[in-house]
Amino acid sequence: MAGFNGDKSTSDSDARDKLKSDLANFEARLRVTQKAHQEPVNTAARGSAMGIAFRLSTELVAGIFVGGGIGLLIDKWLGTGPLFLLVFFFLGVAAGILNVFKTAKQLAAQAEADAKSDNQG
Repeated sequence: MAGFNGDKSTSDSDARDKLKSDLANFEARLRVTQKAHQEPVNTAARGSAMGIAFRLSTELVAGIFVGGGIGLLIDKWLGTGPLFLLVFFFLGVAAGILNVFKTAKQLAAQAEADAKSDNQG
């Protein structure tokens, strides 16, 4: 049992050396993997996607506000309460959704045409 204490410090030192070696090996493999999987940041595509999202959301919100505004003006003019506000609000929602679909369809067709022209040229 007396030799056990001496062996413990040696085994601790060996374990630390092995851990350091394993850590260095892991860090080297990690750097290689990160370099292999690193993609260049395409800020133009990201900005374009944000622009499209902003455009689609604006189409929807504009339809809702215009419809609600028209309904509110008619209600004030005729003194009918929230009747026309509700009717035109829902018409604005429907118009906004239709505008979003039309715009998205146009953008998809444009993207498809751009992809075809890139593949041919």
